[in-house]
Amino acid sequence: MRTIEEIDWAEMWRTLLDESSWGQRAGKPEYWDERVDQFEGVIKQSNREAMIMSKLEIEPDHTVLDIGAGPGTIAIPLAKIVKGVTAVEPSPGMLARLKEKASKEHLANIRYIAKKWEDVEIGEGKDIEAGTHDLVIASYSIVMKDIKTTFLKMNEAAKRYVYLFVGAGRGKTGRSFWATFHRGKPSPDYIYLYNILYQLGIYANVDIMNSNFEMLFPDIEAAVQHYIQHFKGWMDVSGDKEEKLRVYLSENLVEENGMLLLKQKLKTAMIWWKKEEV
Repeated sequence: MRTIEEIDWAEMWRTLLDESSWGQRAGKPEYWDERVDQFEGVIKQSNREAMIMSKLEIEPDHTVLDIGAGPGTIAIPLAKIVKGVTAVEPSPGMLARLKEKASKEHLANIRYIAKKWEDVEIGEGKDIEAGTHDLVIASYSIVMKDIKTTFLKMNEAAKRYVYLFVGAGRGKTGRSFWATFHRGKPSPDYIYLYNILYQLGIYANVDIMNSNFEMLFPDIEAAVQHYIQHFKGWMDVSGDKEEKLRVYLSENLVEENGMLLLKQKLKTAMIWWKKEEV
């Protein structure tokens, strides 16, 4: 029997990411360019922003590095309360939305880096100087295949703390939406990331949190079409699966003020550590 030290967790992460539908799509900036509005619509129906902000140890004089900043889900609220934010975002569509929101909020303390994290260079005179950001955050954006280099660069960029927010246990909860309709293999769970950090000599902390997600629809047909369009390529709705989707939604939607409401509880893992020499 192999010990935990003998398992190549990083190679397992890479393999599972390659095999999952999420890993095949999420690392491509053009994929997100086409989904800016959809993404923001989903985020508005969840408590993700409030949940993450409540967990961060932040002070007004802090600077924050947001990796995979998207349309500014965390970068915008952070910029309102800290000294400065550096937003790394490779999708032109997402970055344009982030800049648009920052302009509307009159926020001039956000610096933008239009690159993948894998392409960001750290060092004097480069994209980011080492140890100059009090907090480094990656919120639902860990899709890098070279995960060891990814983590070491995050640690190098940080002055105080690194926070990772990733899904936990998606698709493993019986008749959940993902377990019922997801096409292909699921993406690797947070436990791989924890073990990779352990093998790098980074002894991280893990908190498992419940996050809420709600969607409102005028009728059942609107709900069905939303999920078919939003999860195109990820969901299998061929043959009788569309009818199964309709039945699933009929059983889980509840009427509220003349609308149909879908409530889901998801789990999020917060993996975090204090900066140390590694």
